[in-house]
Amino acid sequence: MNPTASPLRILHLTAGSDLGGVSRYLLDICHATQQYGHHVTLAGQQGPLHQAFVDADLKWYDAPLAGDLLTLRRAGRSLGRLLESESFDLICAHYRKSAMVGRQLARQWNVPLLFTLHLTDIPMGLPWRWLSDFGDHTHAPSQMAKDWLMSTANVPEKQITVIPHGINTQRFEIVTPAKRTDARLKLVLPPQRTIAAYVGRFDVPKNHDWLVDLAVACRNKLPNVMILLAGDGPDAGRMRDAIYEHHLFDHMRVLSYRDPLLIYHAADALLLPSAAEGFSLSCCEAMSCGLPVLRTQTAGYQEQIIENVTGISVPIDHDAFIDSALNFLADRDRLEQMGVKASDHVREHLRFDQQVSQTLELYQRLAGRS
Repeated sequence: MNPTASPLRILHLTAGSDLGGVSRYLLDICHATQQYGHHVTLAGQQGPLHQAFVDADLKWYDAPLAGDLLTLRRAGRSLGRLLESESFDLICAHYRKSAMVGRQLARQWNVPLLFTLHLTDIPMGLPWRWLSDFGDHTHAPSQMAKDWLMSTANVPEKQITVIPHGINTQRFEIVTPAKRTDARLKLVLPPQRTIAAYVGRFDVPKNHDWLVDLAVACRNKLPNVMILLAGDGPDAGRMRDAIYEHHLFDHMRVLSYRDPLLIYHAADALLLPSAAEGFSLSCCEAMSCGLPVLRTQTAGYQEQIIENVTGISVPIDHDAFIDSALNFLADRDRLEQMGVKASDHVREHLRFDQQVSQTLELYQRLAGRS
């Protein structure tokens, strides 16, 4: 199907332009949607990543979609005025609170509502079950996310479409020895050490504290390994304090949030100890650059990990993660071999152009334009 054959007007409702994976997903997919000739508007609160949306020439409508019920009612009224002046073919919600407002708008203006699930295992007890609206249709980025929607959220299978997230493999090209050397020089990292990276927020439910314990274990058992963490979040200061508390000056580095490409180029492997994920873009990006991944068995791992080929998956268990990481990081030559396979896997199955094509087909179908 030609994605430009039937231009759509799409309204995305999000919490805000923060530094999390949802914003990165929206930035990429909305920019691509607009490049195909469709019209995109995003609504939410401006955050630290907002300039990236401005630079991508994406239209932003300020709306408080992350507040209490009174604030959400105010946001709904404000967005209602937007829909009075502009018509939309599809409303896409990316958080439960934004979905509540999206449902109100969808009913009032007779527009289909699509919900994208970005994180599984979210609370579904009362009152959250009453307040959860997974749209007229739900986009799940992984098979595990689909299974959760069906088993826990009671969403019918026919209302779910699985579209894995994809990576721009030209931007996240496979690292060469020369690029790795250059990246380590820029980050002031030792050239001969094995570098295991984490890229993400320091917040629940990432289990980032496990990486401190891993650094302690590596100091004792794999002294050539350094743990490199890059991100921000409420626990960022605590992660930096851990270096002093545990005397990890030569075994752990904590960097602030930045373009992750340089981190991937400097590293030998990526680690993800998270207790819950929607998919994990960082894993795919790292794999595209030629890094194998050790990650917990959260949503997305089935699409990314071919066991002992592209990486390793482990249960969401502290001791299992530490033990597996020590074995995983012990053989640098094996990491390099797995990294090549990881890059090949992304290029065959998890490309961004594949994601865009499938997403636009879904948009067209829901808007009745197929």
